Amino acid sequence: MSDLPTLEELLRDSGLGEKAEKIDDKMYRLQWGSAFVIVGTSGTALVAIAPLFQHLPPGREEEFFRTLLGHNAYMGGMASFALQPDGWIVLHSGRALKGLDAHEFAVLVSAVGRFADQFDDVLIAEFYSPKSEPAAAAAAAAAAD
Repeated sequence: MSDLPTLEELLRDSGLGEKAEKIDDKMYRLQWGSAFVIVGTSGTALVAIAPLFQHLPPGREEEFFRTLLGHNAYMGGMASFALQPDGWIVLHSGRALKGLDAHEFAVLVSAVGRFADQFDDVLIAEFYSPKSEPAAAAAAAAAAD
């Protein structure tokens, strides 16, 4: 018998089980506001990942990455933004299952969920919303008056 907790046990004991939608035996989906978090196990590891954007904002990649690094610092190691090999920008966190209790599990998963919900709207507004030049010019002119 393994001394590692199962994903089902962690979800149940953490109180997150009611929020969780089963994808398969090793993966569940949870939602915080507008953000979805996939939590899963692979071998002896646990990962929580929130897929946020499928593509980088065209022409603003450097500014976007600098912003993400600033947000990583703000989160203090609880979660971090990453660029996946397929181009997706995700927020994620993970750790070994060994020694993981239900409280630590809840903190890890909910941190990813809360930060993803917080930052997705901010990043969409800053980098992905259409900004019309006439509106920006009118706002600049109004500020100058």
